[in-house]
Amino acid sequence: LRRRTGTTVVLLTPRAIAFADARGGWPGTYDTAASDLGKTFIERHALLLTGGDVYGFDAVRGIRRFLLEHKLASPSGGGQMPGIMGTNIYDLGFAKTEGFDYTDLGYAACEDASSKPVAKGNVGAGTGATVGPFFGTAGGTKGGLGSSAARAGPWTIGAIVVTNCVGNVYDPFENRTIGGTLRKTGKGFLEMDDVLGEYLKRSTTRSGTTIGVVGTDAPLDHEQLARLVELAHDGIALAVRPAHMSTDGDTILGFAAATPRGRRLDYRAFDVLHHVAVREVARAAVNGVRTAKSLGGVPGF
Repeated sequence: LRRRTGTTVVLLTPRAIAFADARGGWPGTYDTAASDLGKTFIERHALLLTGGDVYGFDAVRGIRRFLLEHKLASPSGGGQMPGIMGTNIYDLGFAKTEGFDYTDLGYAACEDASSKPVAKGNVGAGTGATVGPFFGTAGGTKGGLGSSAARAGPWTIGAIVVTNCVGNVYDPFENRTIGGTLRKTGKGFLEMDDVLGEYLKRSTTRSGTTIGVVGTDAPLDHEQLARLVELAHDGIALAVRPAHMSTDGDTILGFAAATPRGRRLDYRAFDVLHHVAVREVARAAVNGVRTAKSLGGVPGF
């Protein structure tokens, strides 16, 4: 909390097939290309969400050390070495990272990992998250980490989202904006439609990014997982207005248990998963903002 930054790790035990999809114009990712369709080593031991921009990826070293020390991965052997995939947010406008090593955060996040309900708000990668403003760093509100999960027929699908966007956060379940670019009066929010002309004239804007993890115990093959992760971005689009901007990174990591070759869900079952995944991503994005608290000391923070 003093540093205003953090790291979140999802440990996959046993390891699971994974896929990543970035929709923003400025994504930051670690080892996501190897999860693309047609690739060979698509299983991962851990998924990383981190603050600190590129410096946050030093957390991988801590995660790797944890996996090896606990014999969850092997120091050698094709496909058994630590498989870690990650994505980051830009929180350096507020974080105090000088002389700070994210390696320790990565290891600590692994030690703290559990199957208990996910903590929300100013925790992990959501510690330094903010939402809005469209211009610069003044006049926005606090973002955070949220989670949500639900049943989809016989399966469960869940999402963890760090809401740290350039745009506003809109609650589609209550039909109102709950965070983002404040009006100069401090009451209510400016919407993108209110500032289109001004936005065109500005030479710079704020850098953001909404990132997350979507996971399910449904029996998906890699192609279906990839499709589910791609569609899950609709949840970000429901909760962030506008989403996927040029200075957003907007990346979702996904995982599912591997299925035997030749087995696939039929399209009706997949449609149910798709619908629930979109809803839970939106709900997690909103939850992260609703549960976040101001840390003080910086306008809008």
